[in-house]
Amino acid sequence: MTTKNTTLDDIAGVIGFTATLRLAAWYGNDDNLYVPDKVDEGQVLVRLLGRDAALRMAAAFPREWIAVPRLTVYDDELRKSRIGSMLTRGFSTRQVSKFERISERRVQQVCRELERHGMIPPVGPAKAVRAPKAPVENVAGKKHRL
Repeated sequence: MTTKNTTLDDIAGVIGFTATLRLAAWYGNDDNLYVPDKVDEGQVLVRLLGRDAALRMAAAFPREWIAVPRLTVYDDELRKSRIGSMLTRGFSTRQVSKFERISERRVQQVCRELERHGMIPPVGPAKAVRAPKAPVENVAGKKHRL
């Protein structure tokens, strides 16, 4: 499955994964983060990330306001993993939808997505492949398919 890079990917490239998780936890609720161009000991960024990470942020994003997105991708992927696991173990879409508290239709959509990307084997009853019927002549001698 292809995913798009987010602001969090850019930040993680500068300060690392753990510090980025911290930023997402503290600022991922529609709060914007101001990154100063100079780092001082008492600043929130220093207290939250540590001096080294704050210095790297200030060097990469000086005087910028950064909209830190919520960390919803992880929750979405975790849910898809649970859905795939339950379906491959034989649970019905109805059972999965009740467990996950989502619609059966959404479970089916996730199932198709996971199957398409090869994350799970095809599950559920296979659709029978019907051979085309042979043409039949009608009274007027014209051929048509049933």
